[in-house]
Amino acid sequence: MKNLIMSSLFKQIVLLLIFITPVINFEAQNYKITYEVNFKPVKEKDLFVKEYMVLKVIQDKSIFYNSNKERIDSLVNKFDYEGASTIQNSFLRMKIFKNSSQESYTIGGNFNQFNYWYGEKKVKYYDIKKYGKYKEYIVNEAFADFGKRKWHLLYTNEIPINDGPYIFSGLPGLVIKAESLDGEYNFELVEIKKLTDQSELVEVKQNISKSKLIKNIKDFIKDPASHQINFKNDLGDSYKYEFSGVKDINYKTTNEYLSRIIKQFDNYPDKDVPIITF
Repeated sequence: MKNLIMSSLFKQIVLLLIFITPVINFEAQNYKITYEVNFKPVKEKDLFVKEYMVLKVIQDKSIFYNSNKERIDSLVNKFDYEGASTIQNSFLRMKIFKNSSQESYTIGGNFNQFNYWYGEKKVKYYDIKKYGKYKEYIVNEAFADFGKRKWHLLYTNEIPINDGPYIFSGLPGLVIKAESLDGEYNFELVEIKKLTDQSELVEVKQNISKSKLIKNIKDFIKDPASHQINFKNDLGDSYKYEFSGVKDINYKTTNEYLSRIIKQFDNYPDKDVPIITF
């Protein structure tokens, strides 16, 4: 009887190991996950554009960034300057660093050649429930409020990576779709690749508060030409301007030029934080 119980217990353990081993192997790997982002860059226009962003997951850390600069650098390294020149400058020039052991994210970007990083509390989810099948995955759904937008999320525990696009992480599985309920932003999974690179992600340090950054950018938007300006885009093109202290014709034309640039993208994913792209 004792041998029968031990034999049964052994079989259960073996079956359990067979079941969980693929999950453990999946979690132990590092991944590069690509999302297609369809969004509306201008509030008053019904025009949508498409960009691609990458979630790089290495152990318990991840970083989410726009793949545009990476694509341009890759083509330039292959001396394909013509191919690089066909890539349009990206709007969503932002980075989100996440550490699963911390209670906040660190969001980064560039404003007037200032590389900023500020802290953001983790998103809270609600109305979590089963959804059904989406594409080839069995998914659950959840909702979240962030950046003065309401978001609908689909995630699957078939891919046991508790992360996702933008600021969305912490759900029990990979977020494969995140859509704002106003229909202006949609992040959707398009590719997952294992990374052979085993290098660790370096922890980034916050260097400004979110409230101060918002104030600085909004003050700039009100009167750009009264500031020193040093802009650079993904292709390496730059624009520099030094305010002379006199509101002359150069000041006026600079404000008109910067106003046109700012108006090209005024519908940010987080409505509170302007992103100026040159």
